[in-house]
Amino acid sequence: MSPALRDSPIAAPATFGDVLCIDDDQVVQILLEEVVRLAGADYHDARSAEQAKDLLGARRFDLILLDRRLPDSDGLLLIETIRQHGDCPVIVLSEMGCPQDRQLGIGLGATEYLTKPFNPAELSMRIRLILEREQRRLERARDAPITLGHLSYSPAARRLRIGSVETYLPPAEGRMLYLLLTHQGEVLSRDDLTLGACGREWSPGDRTADVLIARLRKKLPNDIAEIVTVHRLGYVLTARPGC
Repeated sequence: MSPALRDSPIAAPATFGDVLCIDDDQVVQILLEEVVRLAGADYHDARSAEQAKDLLGARRFDLILLDRRLPDSDGLLLIETIRQHGDCPVIVLSEMGCPQDRQLGIGLGATEYLTKPFNPAELSMRIRLILEREQRRLERARDAPITLGHLSYSPAARRLRIGSVETYLPPAEGRMLYLLLTHQGEVLSRDDLTLGACGREWSPGDRTADVLIARLRKKLPNDIAEIVTVHRLGYVLTARPGC
């Protein structure tokens, strides 16, 4: 570990985020791995724009560190792709640090634009603060009731309210309903639903998702929404017209 990191006042907590570092310089990646792990996050790397696109399409990240001078693209062109997959913060790390470059990066959607060389301890602290802020934002979003017509679901309490009638869902049912409500109109596979509701991957013969869907169908009024089976793909929650 570098001296700047070893002397940092940051105490590394348990990991609470996934950080993707996009940079083709091996030495920089070694340093970024130390920086990210000290900040309490899990480190992932990509050495080109194409490799980054593959990773972005395969999983969700909580923060992205992005170099501009990639072998196959200006890193700033990746910001649009990143935004298509989610709203995670992006820190640009670049030797191109004139005011016009900074304005361009922020204008294209970067959260911050820092110049190289950077102070490792300061960057680690910045990563930690951004991840903590994002974690609080996501927790507030999860706690906010989700409404659909006269249906309201509070994820934190797992409270389902339909009109004046309240019921409390078991944990797995609650997590699955949250997934369906927050992905209305999207087909969710059994793998998506099993992983989200039970924390494990789906395997052939596993009927857990189907059982939970059957229970939720009995609890959702037909005049508000319907959970539709999409043959060989999974399930989708569709709202009734007017909701």
